[in-house]
Amino acid sequence: MKLDIDTVRTTFFDALRAHGMSEEQAESSAGVFLDAELAGKPSHGAFHLLTYLSALDNSSINGQANPTATACGSVLAIDADDGLAQFALEKHRDQLLDIARTNGVAVAAVRKTYTTGELGWYARFFARHGLISLTTTNSPALVTLNASGERVVGTNPVTFGIPEAMVVDQAATPVAFMRVRQHAERGEPLPQGWAVDAAGRPTDDASVAVDEGALLPNGGHRGGNLALVFEMLAMLAGGESSKSAANRGDEPPRVGLFALVIDPDFFGAGALGRLQAHLATLADEHEVYIPGRTRPAPAELDIDDATWEKLA
Repeated sequence: MKLDIDTVRTTFFDALRAHGMSEEQAESSAGVFLDAELAGKPSHGAFHLLTYLSALDNSSINGQANPTATACGSVLAIDADDGLAQFALEKHRDQLLDIARTNGVAVAAVRKTYTTGELGWYARFFARHGLISLTTTNSPALVTLNASGERVVGTNPVTFGIPEAMVVDQAATPVAFMRVRQHAERGEPLPQGWAVDAAGRPTDDASVAVDEGALLPNGGHRGGNLALVFEMLAMLAGGESSKSAANRGDEPPRVGLFALVIDPDFFGAGALGRLQAHLATLADEHEVYIPGRTRPAPAELDIDDATWEKLA
């Protein structure tokens, strides 16, 4: 279904408000889901919003969250109050930017947050303020790291952003969990190498992977190692471990988000421009795909009919 951007934003906002989210957090969150659609990540746009509405209904998201923050040196510790990390960062944006521009670097350590959505949003958020960033998070356990098929870590994505030049956003698994959910909803098989069943046997059944199986790390133990690294950073930020984070029911997952924010001006005049120019050269002269290069925003969005009917 083709829809204009204002209609999508308003519908997202109205849906969040109807499920009990405060006006301030709903305005922020509607923008987050819209941004995912605009970035070409529909699995984390309208489709993902449906999950958040259910979480509001069962109180695993605090719709009335009031995030608070405490600074210690270059670290800004943010308590998301069981709301959304994006809202918590927006609410304490000025304090975080001031730390980065005073010290050259800042770390946002967000705890007590719901799962953190499309991670590229964070890179774009910081990039709009001229800052380089590396952000990672964990999630409830969805990934196995041994032959048993036991879920032990989350998909634990990472995003890295260079303003106006690059946004890398990827999980420690072949795809984000929401992509697997989409396959399950549509009855589509998974490619081999994405998931195993509860006994650790390879499966292409997306419903099995979602309900009782586990995802595999990207690149075997190398991807598993990265999942562990990102888990440690998310826990350092104050989040629960993936094994401890609630995955169903009315209990908030309380995972963590770790964002390293860098002011490139501290690295000398022209430092950011040098990076941007190199990425442009790779793309334009060597045909290298650079993820997240700035592109014109579409005039309309194409949203799955079945998903839209559940929202409108």
